Amino acid sequence: MYLIKGDSKELDIGKVTNKLEYETSKVFDKNNRLALKLHFGERKSDTYLDPDIVKPIYGKVKDVVDSVDLIDCNVLYKSDRSFGNSHYELAKGNGWNFAPIVIGDGEKGEKESHVEVNLKHFDKVRLGGAIEKYDSILSVAHFTGHEATGFGGALKNIGMGLGSKHGKLEMHKAFELELKEDKCKSCGKCSKECPVNAISVELKKDTAVIDYENCIGCGRCIAVCPYSAIQVPWDSSSSRELQERLVEYAFGALKEKKSYFLSFILNVTEDCDCARKKQKPIVDDIGVAMSKDIVALDQASLDLVGQENLKGDVNPRIQIEYAQKIGLGTKKYDLFEP
Repeated sequence: MYLIKGDSKELDIGKVTNKLEYETSKVFDKNNRLALKLHFGERKSDTYLDPDIVKPIYGKVKDVVDSVDLIDCNVLYKSDRSFGNSHYELAKGNGWNFAPIVIGDGEKGEKESHVEVNLKHFDKVRLGGAIEKYDSILSVAHFTGHEATGFGGALKNIGMGLGSKHGKLEMHKAFELELKEDKCKSCGKCSKECPVNAISVELKKDTAVIDYENCIGCGRCIAVCPYSAIQVPWDSSSSRELQERLVEYAFGALKEKKSYFLSFILNVTEDCDCARKKQKPIVDDIGVAMSKDIVALDQASLDLVGQENLKGDVNPRIQIEYAQKIGLGTKKYDLFEP
């Protein structure tokens, strides 16, 4: 594993790209179709990964692999990243317009790829359907803190990031969405959007009603409600369950694909890049770590940042230990500075 030290203003990106080209040329084939997985950032956030840093990485990887797309999937919460078109426009507006952009699960999360994993929590995982067309994955993760998982690194970037909307609901164990009747205005938008007619508007109650027996957990109603009356029960799963579930999704996403992983330990914030607000870094910039082992990379990144600097009392090592247990890699690593 390699660490190129530097901060967000004076990082030697040439040193990063040269080492990356050498390492990935041993992993990827020239004719591969490569998905460069990252987070496009949220509106009002200014600490997400800098596109100007990733642009030369994209250019260098293009020397190794003929076809490279930037990819992410839609989110559950109400945001520009809830729908494919607005997600795409946000990505371009945030500076990611130097390469092809792919929203992996389509406009409304309807495009899915089901991959068998046969693990503790899932027999199969639901990924963004676009992932099927790629032979290889390059994870470009921004290391941050996270309230529910302790931190977000490469495992979360791949597991949670490549899950479809339905998949994200499964990872959060959020099988019964919460309908806040005091916020509902009976506009009917959720009912019209529901693909299985599991939502109706009852005039006597003056509110929408969800038929949980028929609900398929697609999450479209969350995004279309203009009053945020339908919400994800984020506390449905424990931190341990959530961490293990996203690791199983990472296992499925990486199954039978060539892969390599980068961790940008710059602008490390208390919350992840999904937070739609300005945040201040909680530690000094460290640099960029890279490895072909996703577990070792997250372990090293966590060690470099220091668990004591992360938010709350969540044990962030659960995801690393579980990833090692199911064979995604090893926690052991040697760190070199090229």
